[in-house]
Amino acid sequence: MLFPTFSFAIFFLCVFVCFRYVYRGTLQRKIFLAAASYLFYAFGDWRYCFLLLFSSLVNYYFGIFIGKNRDHIKRKTFLVLAVIVNLSLLGFFKYWHFFANTANGLILSFFPGATFAFTLFKFLMPLGISFYTFKALSYIFDIYLCKMAHVTSFLDVLNYLSFFPQIASGPIVHAHDFFPDMKIALESGLDSEPRSIEMNRATLLILCGLLKKLIFANYLSTLLVDPVFSDLASHHSLDIILAAFGYSVVIYCDFSGYSDMAIGIALFFGFHTPKNFNSPYISFSVSDFWRRWHITFSSWLRDYLYFSLGGSRFGLLRTLFALFFTMILGGLWHGASWTFILWGAMQGAALAFERVFNYGLIPATKRLTRFGQIGLTFLFTTLSWVVFRSDTFDSLALFFRSLINFTGTPVMYVPLVCILLVLGLGMHAIPRSFVRKCFNFFQVLPLVLKAIAVSLFFVFLSIVGMSGVAPFIYFQF
Repeated sequence: MLFPTFSFAIFFLCVFVCFRYVYRGTLQRKIFLAAASYLFYAFGDWRYCFLLLFSSLVNYYFGIFIGKNRDHIKRKTFLVLAVIVNLSLLGFFKYWHFFANTANGLILSFFPGATFAFTLFKFLMPLGISFYTFKALSYIFDIYLCKMAHVTSFLDVLNYLSFFPQIASGPIVHAHDFFPDMKIALESGLDSEPRSIEMNRATLLILCGLLKKLIFANYLSTLLVDPVFSDLASHHSLDIILAAFGYSVVIYCDFSGYSDMAIGIALFFGFHTPKNFNSPYISFSVSDFWRRWHITFSSWLRDYLYFSLGGSRFGLLRTLFALFFTMILGGLWHGASWTFILWGAMQGAALAFERVFNYGLIPATKRLTRFGQIGLTFLFTTLSWVVFRSDTFDSLALFFRSLINFTGTPVMYVPLVCILLVLGLGMHAIPRSFVRKCFNFFQVLPLVLKAIAVSLFFVFLSIVGMSGVAPFIYFQF
């Protein structure tokens, strides 16, 4: 069930009304929210609800075992077991096919007559397994690191891992942030009235997400990116360059659009979700980019992986290793493909280079202007997205070979594509003060005018939007 669909609108309306106005106790709301989240998940494939339930149950008990034990060895043993179980589930469903194919190829290379081969299971990858596995590990790590106490209610853990606005593609909310927030959200609207719904912010976030997904991402994918990348050899090099920049806009609008909608939907239920994107294409370095792009994921890598590898506490070489290895695993998290590993290696190498540069080992003979830094970072990011999008090294090599294809004439530089591309990049440069003024203006409008404005927006989408909604890019991860 996709957010920008009529079926989800009906689902959301029913869940919101019941959660807010029918169920008037925290326990009732916990049960109802968990049931609604599992119903939402079942629309993808009901069989994997049992896997999600198993993950919740296992991590609930591991949390108790770690939280109640004061013996360091036992705590660490349970931590290791919890990590093994979670990564085994993720690895089997997401990486088994990649591992089996690679292993079978190596066996045949070294032993041509070998009859043994790993079985290639055919199954769909469970929706959101990467995201809820990382959330589960966040829960385990936060207890182990004493950032929070173990949760005594299984329903709380169930809701943390299955919360329907975040189950498919995040954001990856850390456990120590989610549980205190959930307590307040569940009590919202009851006698104590600890928090009212931020209706204005939630509405604008959802509208912005719909605009990014249904207009920018859908149109640029359909008119530019997909046609060019599906037939690279027959397109002019200028078309290919334009499509590469187009994909940068598409992946941003697609993923940040989903995040905006997820944050807005969660706000309707009283949940505050951390910001996931902050104008990443005006970053002046790759380090700055990762402080702005998929913030909940990059903070997860920093807090639980980079720091555990030593971070910057043990000298430059250890820091460079931690940066590079963290991003390699970050690339592998996205999928079982060598191109994802290469993408992670590119990010890790760039972060390591910047650290060496800032450390003073590479002389800065002439520093780039701020604009030059942003431009260079964006070019590197665009190139890395080409690697990210490529399924194989062969398709990646075809992209680079096609860059010297000057036969024919460019055909993709049509006005609509160019306008969407410029606006898609230009939205990064909108000043925060202007955004705040727009929000304040919307906030003081009478309710009738707000309803008219929202209705006109949906009329606009129905007129100019494409029929059907393509799945979000990050659903495959």
